[in-house]
Amino acid sequence: MKNEMDLKALWHKQEVDSMPDIKALYKKVDGIKRATRVRILMQNLILLTVSAIVIYVGFNIVNAKYTTKIGVVLMVIAMLTYLFVQNRLMPVLFKTNIAMSTHEYLEQLISIKRREDFLNRIMIHIYFALLCIGIGLYFVQFVHTILSGVLLYGLTLSFLILTWFLQPRGAKCRQKVLIETIARLEEVNRQLEEGADR
Repeated sequence: MKNEMDLKALWHKQEVDSMPDIKALYKKVDGIKRATRVRILMQNLILLTVSAIVIYVGFNIVNAKYTTKIGVVLMVIAMLTYLFVQNRLMPVLFKTNIAMSTHEYLEQLISIKRREDFLNRIMIHIYFALLCIGIGLYFVQFVHTILSGVLLYGLTLSFLILTWFLQPRGAKCRQKVLIETIARLEEVNRQLEEGADR
């Protein structure tokens, strides 16, 4: 049984009105993959730079407390863990073959969506939890009065809460585009299968 469909033959069998715009759809999929690659590469660059700065500053403090060093380690673990899990998406994003069928494109998009869901639902919470604990321990070194503690922790916590609540907006926009493209690819696959059955 031949699972691979001859897309060109099916394409020419369809009526002109019902032909899906496969090339435009492939371009959209490639655009999604390219945008995701760029976003991940930028996040890698930013988080690795921030990790290096945190390590340098954290371990060069004179008379650093143990809480400061533990905080630095937790912040770096948070960033590196998130990057490790996120970078497991890269092989799928760089896997492109001109001869791929719509089914293979669909499988790739579904894989990207699942991994993005995991990052946005589970890993982001682990990342923020470790980061908050690490920052909290790190700042123990610098709190000398109640007022400085309230200001330092209050401003930092406010910024982290704001980031925590704004992050899902970007993720929802990316998921919406993925879901729409997956639905369109499923429709194209269905049309091609119906065309093959005729």
